[in-house]
Amino acid sequence: MRALDVTARLLGASLAASPFAPGLLGGRVGEWLDLAFVGMCHRIPERSLHFMGELMPLCSRCVGLATGLGLGMLIAWPQLTVRRLRLAVTLGAAFLFVEMTTQDLGWHPVTHATRLLSGWLVTFPIGAAITQLAGRGRLYDEARAR
Repeated sequence: MRALDVTARLLGASLAASPFAPGLLGGRVGEWLDLAFVGMCHRIPERSLHFMGELMPLCSRCVGLATGLGLGMLIAWPQLTVRRLRLAVTLGAAFLFVEMTTQDLGWHPVTHATRLLSGWLVTFPIGAAITQLAGRGRLYDEARAR
C-alpha cells in the first residue's frame, strides 16, 4: 500500500466515525467536535438521529453522506471505471433528489433509513474512488485488467 492509500483510508475511518464522536467523547472535546458540523447541516431534531442519548450533530441524511464517503474511502470497494462511477453517483443523486423532494412535499414521512441510504448511495462510490486514486494514481481500467 502506498502512503497516500493508507492516509486516505485513515481519513475515511475518521470521517465515518466523526458524527458519532461527540456522543462518545462528550465534555469539552465533544463540544468542539460538535462545532465542526454547525455550518454543514440544518440539524433539525425531527430529521436527526440520537446516539448514546444525545442528538447527533448531523441530520440522518448528512450522517449518510459522511459515513458513506468515509467508509467508501476506508474499504475502497467497488473498483469502478470512470463511466461506472459517473453512473453510480448519478443514480445515487437521483434517488437522493426524489427521496428529498417527495419527503419535503409531504408524500411520505421522514424516515431515517431512506435518508441514510440516500446519502450513502451518493458518497460511498466517491469515497472508494478517492482511495483508488490515492493508491494507484488512477481509477480502475477494465482494458488494463484483461
